[in-house]
Amino acid sequence: MKTRSSLYGVVGLMAAVAVLFTGAPSARADLYVIESTVPNIKARSRLLNDDNINIPAGGSIRAVLASGKTQTIKGPYSGSVGDLDKGVARNEGVLGWLRNILLTGGSTEATPGATRSIGRQATKPRTGFSWSIVPVTFEGSNSVCVQKGAKLQLARAPSVRADRVTVVDAASSERGEAQWEPSSDTAVWPAGLAVRDEATYYFLMPDRPRRQVTLRLVDQLPADADVLTELHRLGCKNQFEAWVRSTLASK
Repeated sequence: MKTRSSLYGVVGLMAAVAVLFTGAPSARADLYVIESTVPNIKARSRLLNDDNINIPAGGSIRAVLASGKTQTIKGPYSGSVGDLDKGVARNEGVLGWLRNILLTGGSTEATPGATRSIGRQATKPRTGFSWSIVPVTFEGSNSVCVQKGAKLQLARAPSVRADRVTVVDAASSERGEAQWEPSSDTAVWPAGLAVRDEATYYFLMPDRPRRQVTLRLVDQLPADADVLTELHRLGCKNQFEAWVRSTLASK
């Protein structure tokens, strides 16, 4: 009797393991379209693993794949979404940030809505994407990715009327001052104030709350396909959003 019970236990365990593996969902290969010249594939669309893509000769789409990489697919092309990113791990972090932007406009903008997969129309961003511009009027603490050795510019929001800013290195207390011309919303980074990787800087403006950013210096700019994955890896969310909004607004 004990032998039979043991046998049933082993069989039951094997069955449970079989269900576990056969019932586990396969990795999804979602694709998010950010540019398209194909009439029946709209920018902002989300296509799923088994969806078929048909691109005629002369047409193209630009999409963020499940891996987080950006890819341009030119026609003639016919195949499933899953074929484009087969065997590559999903980058849930990039996809999560991207979904948030497409659904809500991101952390800095929210705009009225549109179609199937994802849904909100992007408006032209206040400032375009840049590897050398450091915003000084964002709320909260932000990471900003800048090209190592680039001539940095400090950008204020158009609504901000302050004409000067004091930049303070939080660790060393070194400081410098920059001034905006009346006709410009960008000013040159203070001469003599070192730009250091992983350093946090405070921005002090008359009659305004203190703001801060942490700079991430990028030795070599990533290829176009890897911009979003690199910005996500370094935590530069505002630039991630600016890149996506600029791309969506360009068409």
